[in-house]
Amino acid sequence: MSIRARSIAVGLGVGWAVAVLVTLSRTGNPVDAWCYYGFDPANPWNPDGCFLYSPPVALVMDAIRSVMPFDVFYTLLRVAEMAVLIAVTGPAVGLVLFIPAVAIELNAVNVNLLIVGAVLIGFRYPWAWAFIILTKVTPGVGLLWFAVRREWRHLAIALAATLGFAAASVLLAPELWRQYLAGLGVTGDSSAFVIGWRLPLAALLVVWGARGNHRWVLMVAVFLALPRWYYLSPVILVGLFPLVRLARPLRLPALGWLPRTTRPGRPQTAATTSDGLTVRAPSS
Repeated sequence: MSIRARSIAVGLGVGWAVAVLVTLSRTGNPVDAWCYYGFDPANPWNPDGCFLYSPPVALVMDAIRSVMPFDVFYTLLRVAEMAVLIAVTGPAVGLVLFIPAVAIELNAVNVNLLIVGAVLIGFRYPWAWAFIILTKVTPGVGLLWFAVRREWRHLAIALAATLGFAAASVLLAPELWRQYLAGLGVTGDSSAFVIGWRLPLAALLVVWGARGNHRWVLMVAVFLALPRWYYLSPVILVGLFPLVRLARPLRLPALGWLPRTTRPGRPQTAATTSDGLTVRAPSS
């Protein structure tokens, strides 16, 4: 896209994003945000509830509840997710907002788009992986990326940040960790897409991607490693926008059955490219 076309697309997309935010503020149903905000502090991991996150998240959310009401919390979280979406997809944001998983994510106000941002930031600032691990846990398999590539400093920073937050929560509320560990696995996943077969596949993908420096594979692996799959789970894949690069201009295969038009007086010469495509160019 030219700079002008890109600017127009971004402007229209941001305008549409603002309209979506205003509409959701009036008609949306932030059910996932309530899972973060509305848990019982005496028993956060009650099987009848929907709070499934680690003790550090429980402590942070308890502090947030003491300083802001629910409507302010989910509004700020929704705006943060939209900001990540705009930053990640750029001029495509207007079209991306029509993807069902994206619409569901913004309506329910989960943290999947924040995880997308953390994965992308994590390539340069690995401490961002602490957020991913302490919220969803199993996508932490992505740390294999640093191990396979022998980026030991990055791996150490990611682990130190995660363990640091976990250790602080142990000191502040050790009973929360006892409840959390006791509640793990109490609510089983009855769907066909259980984590038991998705997690090994995600690990294999990370190893392959790290060996070949295919960064986009890490985003796919994080999607596969989500603890559970819901309708909004594919929203993770919008993180592929800045990681996948297509040839510019896009090269289309030659279609020999189509009629060709040439300028009179400019004979053409045929040549075969390295990938087997036949191209014709005017001879000098």
